[in-house]
Amino acid sequence: MRRAKLFSCSLAAFAMVLSLAGCMQNNGAKTEKPAEAVRAGDASKSGETDKGNTARKEGNTSLRFMWWGGETRHKATVDALELYKKIAPDVEVKTEYSGWDGYFDKLTTQLAANTGPDVVQMSYTNVAEYVARNQLVPLDEYIDKGILDVSNLSESTLDMYRMDGKLYAVPAGVSTSLLFYNKDYFDKAGVPYPTEDWTWDDYMDAARKLTMDTDGDGKTDVWGTANMVNPAGPDITFKKYIYERGGRMWSNDLKSVAFNSAEGLAVVEFIKKPLDEGIMPPLEITASNPQNVDDFQTGKTAMIINVSPMTQTYMGMGINFGIECTPKGVEKAALWVNPSMVYCITKDCKSPENAAGLIDFMVNSEDAGDILLLERGVPGNSAIRSRISGSLSEMEKRMLECIEKSTSTDIENEPFPSGYMEIHSMLVREFENMMFGKYTPQEFLDVVEKESNKILEKFSE
Repeated sequence: MRRAKLFSCSLAAFAMVLSLAGCMQNNGAKTEKPAEAVRAGDASKSGETDKGNTARKEGNTSLRFMWWGGETRHKATVDALELYKKIAPDVEVKTEYSGWDGYFDKLTTQLAANTGPDVVQMSYTNVAEYVARNQLVPLDEYIDKGILDVSNLSESTLDMYRMDGKLYAVPAGVSTSLLFYNKDYFDKAGVPYPTEDWTWDDYMDAARKLTMDTDGDGKTDVWGTANMVNPAGPDITFKKYIYERGGRMWSNDLKSVAFNSAEGLAVVEFIKKPLDEGIMPPLEITASNPQNVDDFQTGKTAMIINVSPMTQTYMGMGINFGIECTPKGVEKAALWVNPSMVYCITKDCKSPENAAGLIDFMVNSEDAGDILLLERGVPGNSAIRSRISGSLSEMEKRMLECIEKSTSTDIENEPFPSGYMEIHSMLVREFENMMFGKYTPQEFLDVVEKESNKILEKFSE
């Protein structure tokens, strides 16, 4: 039962990554035109709307734009689209949105019936599956024509969506993994706060000192670190730790795994080390947490590696915490960013040029950025990130600084293969089995290699 709960919590954490911390409320699906009035104060700070891209195709057009999210994302998006009407008065944008549950079932059904939306918000992990089904349109033509500008986006994130030399998705926002730390516990233990020069050895040394009995009853009640692979998830952490050691997740053709390697084994042993040393909470303690609540929120750990959108969640918990970039790797500092979610054009789109123009507006418009802020993660556009920084809290600004450091590095991001969402669920489950003692680290790698390759084969036939 406890293991089932751990698995449920891990999947919930993955969903939180996909929806950016709290924007996954299961609201009923809606289809409507944008609201008639712009929210007061949301117009351009200069008093006028930026002109946006004028290279789009002229003529009356209707576009369907589909996304998931909570009410704040819905309202901000609809308000931004109201501004788009001033740029493209001949383009009617019909909005179609819902909560996370059932979103991709609905999208898959529509595409199978040739009734898909024109522009769709996609998970950062599953673009390859829709490309394999020929359900997405390459974007290169519209970039070449000057309709869609990607010059201010990270090349490493764009490379994740280049398949057979074609680009199929543009990041709506970006996130990264961060080191969150409880300042009160560091002060109590007399441990200096983390710095950007920390290595993983520094992290582990601090975690040992921060594993404490704070109430004097002779029992540990605060541990130095949380689980090293969850709650951020294997797509964030497992991959990063492998990159740091010079390894890879997938073969070059994305048809088989490459992580059952010396680098992969070192990573799994590293992930298990805090449990073996007793510097992370016992698994049964983590399993007792309320749903979607991690050990850092409950005050059980002094440090946690988690995704950047959790900044807002921790701010709401009243924790006296700090933020630092994740420690440097064993062989290289694999600082990197991950798309929070992406925009795509589907094969059912009748006017892809205008759809590309709409994506350009959502990604590059300063006015849209002023309204959307962090609703789809930190903006992928570096100029928009700089523009909105003055509207953020101090902790959000610190999160932004760490993301800027990550995007300024020369990094390589592998694309996610077709079938990754299924692989992810399997990885989470088998990581927990390994932590509970079912497998040795090498046995774990053998199992997940076999199961992953089975899943990948389904998309290679």
